[in-house]
Amino acid sequence: MALRLVEAFVPEEHRDETLALLSDAAPPEHVWAESVSPAVVVIRAVVGSSRTGELIDKLHERFSSQPGFRVLVVSIDAVLPRPLASGEEQERAQRGSSAAVSREEVYAKVADGAALDSTFLSMTVLATIVAALGLAKSNEAAVIGAMVVAPLLGPNMGLALGLTLADWPLVRSALKSNLAGFVLAFCTAALLGVGLDVDPSIPEIASRTTLGFSDLLLALAAGCAGTLAYTTGAPSYLIGVMVAVAILPPTVASALLLGDGHTSEALQALLLVTANVAAVNLAGMLTFVLKGMRPRTWWRAERAKKSMRVGISIWVSLLAVLVVLIAIYTRTQD
Repeated sequence: MALRLVEAFVPEEHRDETLALLSDAAPPEHVWAESVSPAVVVIRAVVGSSRTGELIDKLHERFSSQPGFRVLVVSIDAVLPRPLASGEEQERAQRGSSAAVSREEVYAKVADGAALDSTFLSMTVLATIVAALGLAKSNEAAVIGAMVVAPLLGPNMGLALGLTLADWPLVRSALKSNLAGFVLAFCTAALLGVGLDVDPSIPEIASRTTLGFSDLLLALAAGCAGTLAYTTGAPSYLIGVMVAVAILPPTVASALLLGDGHTSEALQALLLVTANVAAVNLAGMLTFVLKGMRPRTWWRAERAKKSMRVGISIWVSLLAVLVVLIAIYTRTQD
């Protein structure tokens, strides 16, 4: 179980109340207090990651108006003796296991992943080169290696979370990173396609020039998995492979085909990319909502509901059009 160290800075007169709140989320031996000044005390607790969301919400609701109030959440690797070891404590953990990782922790990770910086651009270029060579040579291991890098996971999760929370700065940042990542990957792969001999019939490329219902299901599952990685504290780089399989390889395949002059196949692969982006973001938004990612204040919550409805309507409409196109294409093939 992933562990977090929660540190709550509160006025001295609220020491006992804060201790009671943190003791409800962690065993007594893993909760302690320390005075940092005559007026302020810090209460620390080692808790499971699934309890931090519920705990921080309670602390914020009770003490946010108090002067000097602050909460820090730190990821830790291990604690000895391990918390939640007894049967009673295990039962307590299970009662709260449905709570999500704190929205602040999720937001920080998603926002960092959606940022446009030199590392993101470099990883995109490297992943594109590896994927392009793997596709052109029908080297499945190389394609998987490119997906492990998963550069497009963060921007798509950022777009989904930004629309869910009506956080327009995050939406703009994610859109900018998504656009930059797509253009950079596409141009890099297109240049490689000019110099490589690209055969549209080889399995690694041919499988990405057709769009079927199974591809949409894969993208929906990828979006759910990527979101769960952030909201449950799971390693995002592992789940990023699922998102990458839905976005990066068809993008690279489309650019390779276009660079080598296979326009028709390139457009089909680009259609698959569009469908996958829509499905990943739709599934991501729905999963964020189900995991309790929403603003605390009522006026922001109302704004977020409108944003979420608009975002879901756009992705659903786009997918509906694509489903119709799939049905028409399937019928003509028969």
